[in-house]
Amino acid sequence: MGKYTIEYSEDSKQDLFEIKRYIKYNLQEPNIAKKLTDKIRKEIRKLSDNPEMYSVIDDELINKLKIRRIIVDNYVVFYRVKDNSVEIVRIMYEKRNWMKLL
Repeated sequence: MGKYTIEYSEDSKQDLFEIKRYIKYNLQEPNIAKKLTDKIRKEIRKLSDNPEMYSVIDDELINKLKIRRIIVDNYVVFYRVKDNSVEIVRIMYEKRNWMKLL
């Protein structure tokens, strides 16, 4: 199959913005903020070639939504495959109660 298009939900766009803002301003690490968000985007772009390389999350409710995840450093990218596209649902710090937030 050809390349899948990557689509970011409004929540995931906001998540990425908040991650960058927090690291840049609260932790006073602008270089790390840029490197991390670039790394997250790079991993997401890889999904355009093979979005099913990560399995559906093993939870009854989430399994019904067909949500998959990628771990990038201390962050989790949640996404689902739909037809010829990949929808990025959320991007969250791994220690958050992401089950409740999805």
